[in-house]
Amino acid sequence: MTTKNTKHWATKSEAAQDEVRDFVEEAVDWIIVRRREAAWTAGGVAVVALIAGLFLYGRHARTNTAWDKLSQAELYAYSGRVPEAQTLLTQVVDEGGARAATTLAYMLEGDLHYPHGEYDQALTAYDKAAQDATDPLRPYALADKVMTLQAAGKSAECAAAAQSFLDATPDHLLAAEVHVTLARCQLAQGQAEAAKATLQRISLQYPNTPWAEWASARLQTSPK
Repeated sequence: MTTKNTKHWATKSEAAQDEVRDFVEEAVDWIIVRRREAAWTAGGVAVVALIAGLFLYGRHARTNTAWDKLSQAELYAYSGRVPEAQTLLTQVVDEGGARAATTLAYMLEGDLHYPHGEYDQALTAYDKAAQDATDPLRPYALADKVMTLQAAGKSAECAAAAQSFLDATPDHLLAAEVHVTLARCQLAQGQAEAAKATLQRISLQYPNTPWAEWASARLQTSPK
């Protein structure tokens, strides 16, 4: 999949919250996209970018234990110390020190399960993240769910989740990737006409992109 970061967090003072909000607003999209470009295949954890983002955040808010633990969990995950990472993630969730940190803990938990084919566990984590999240994190958790449903071979659920994502956030930066996943799930279900319409939409909405090239190639090879 792709990395991420934050938005509504727990209190200290309104001034501190404003400072963090400004930092996050500038960084969140870049960090989340880099998660999927980083290293752990589709569903890979937000390795380098999230470490950097959380480290910077930690320097802004040293007293925020939740963020310190989330940052440490990310470092453990990156170095292969998964049990230690999961222990810290559980603490972040249980202590509830910062809402966005809790959301990201769930997302990272899902990312830890995904590469091992533990799709049900990953889906549970992404569902919790989506339920807990506020914008701008929620669409990323939902996109993670869509990708995981496809990987799990749950094509009908994947198509429904993808369509729901696109109906709610059609202009999101992950919309193209979700569109592609929708087309794949429709093809997997044998829904040729629906898939053709989705492929045409991709080629028109995202011209001069790898997604459009992929869609055009599929349209050329699909039955007439």
